[in-house]
Amino acid sequence: MKGFLTEWPKNIFGSITFDLMSGKKKVLVAPLNWGLGHATRCIPIIRELISQGVEVILAAEEHPKALLQREYPKLEFIDLSGYDVTYPSSGNMAVHMIKLMPRILNGVKKEGEQLNKAIDDFGIDGVISDNRFGLYSNRVPTVFITHQVMIKSPYAESILQKLNRRFIRKFDHCWIPDFEGTENLSGDLSHKYKLTESARFIGPLSRFSKDEKEPDAYKYDVIAVISGPEPQRTLFQHIVTTELEINNIKALMVLGKASIHQDIQQEKITMKSHLKADELQDAINKSRIVVARSGYSTIMDLATLGKSAILIPTPGQTEQEYLAQYHYERGHYFTVEQDRFDLDEALDQMDRFKGIKSDTNATLLKQAVTEFIQTL
Repeated sequence: MKGFLTEWPKNIFGSITFDLMSGKKKVLVAPLNWGLGHATRCIPIIRELISQGVEVILAAEEHPKALLQREYPKLEFIDLSGYDVTYPSSGNMAVHMIKLMPRILNGVKKEGEQLNKAIDDFGIDGVISDNRFGLYSNRVPTVFITHQVMIKSPYAESILQKLNRRFIRKFDHCWIPDFEGTENLSGDLSHKYKLTESARFIGPLSRFSKDEKEPDAYKYDVIAVISGPEPQRTLFQHIVTTELEINNIKALMVLGKASIHQDIQQEKITMKSHLKADELQDAINKSRIVVARSGYSTIMDLATLGKSAILIPTPGQTEQEYLAQYHYERGHYFTVEQDRFDLDEALDQMDRFKGIKSDTNATLLKQAVTEFIQTL
């Protein structure tokens, strides 16, 4: 009999037997592969799941997978193919996405097929999807995480809103990483339209923790966090490097390449391919000014740390352009278009922009996770 049991495939018998013995529930956490922000904001969710005794399995690919593997080397990973989305070197991202809609919908369908297989193979009890539209199921409880309840677009915004809402409603829960009410970080993106019945605000999500102590001395004048999809990521890197060299400023550049190891010293500029969460927080705290994209995860991180910043939206990405303008008008962060970026001029403006301090309110996240676990 013992020999017979060992012949069972591990992913059918072994893992399920282990779960029954351990009593742990298994939750799949899957961030979207559009930049690193979706992966970084999953970190506090992963921490909370683990603290509440859940076994976490991660599904990701490329740079998000590499980032999470460096943070959680002992967790199990599933390769999950993306939507094969290309990014325009110029032009409007929202319009480009409309053109790619058939490809995206096909990717959503494939995600659902991969999820069903993962549920069978790994005995998954629940799913938390960060903006991956295909990871809903009638077999296990599912959560959809988004700050974009509405999608900013110069064209067909109402149509996109209805389509987005239709997909969100396929999930059992919708978690919005922001605060309810007027004092919020996402503006219209999460507060303009009526929410679905399953939606709730869980507070901003940041991999960082608040540090009230100011450093005795700054190590860097500027830290530049390079991120986003190609080809704009590399173009952004070149522009920022040139501005730092022209201004002869002591700076650290974090290149957003979690899958490689690179450490380069160029006179006053230090370049690192990637830093783990605690290392990046320390580097930001020891830098006078942050230069970064205006992605929502970056804004949540900045708000948690209370840092001032120069935000440069990815050209054509309407979400980042909106967020940059939203916080500029409120005096939080200085913003400038990529092709007009002049570091010396931007630094002259920084006295007017002091950043924003926002408590992540871990209680909201803890409550949401606790209630989700109870449904498994």
